[in-house]
Amino acid sequence: MRKILIIALIVLGACEKKKADLGTFDLKSFKTDRGGCEGKRDKLIDELKGLRPKIMGLTENQVVENFGRYDYQILSRRNEKVFVYFLEKGPQCEYIQNPTNARSMMLYFNAASLVKEVSFQNGGIIDTYK
Repeated sequence: MRKILIIALIVLGACEKKKADLGTFDLKSFKTDRGGCEGKRDKLIDELKGLRPKIMGLTENQVVENFGRYDYQILSRRNEKVFVYFLEKGPQCEYIQNPTNARSMMLYFNAASLVKEVSFQNGGIIDTYK
């Protein structure tokens, strides 16, 4: 009985969620600036670009846990999931689906729900996948 308990504890310990190592990045400011409309994310862009290698391989849950809910989600024709985070104020602040050229971070997920690509660009690709 004691061996079973020890094995169960080892298995439970192995199932523990891994924390994303994002260093000293100000996650609180990023999370609270929904759509980039308050100007907090704009100040974090350079630091965020440096985190690209650490963001690669994160799960969807880890992304949401660390960066907050995405501003916009896209499902492509190939069932590829993309999370869009706007990084500066723009027309999306009035209505999230407004066309915009505001800077954004796009996270592309593979079939295993892991980040496979991190892209920084102007605007989201909202119209591309209609």
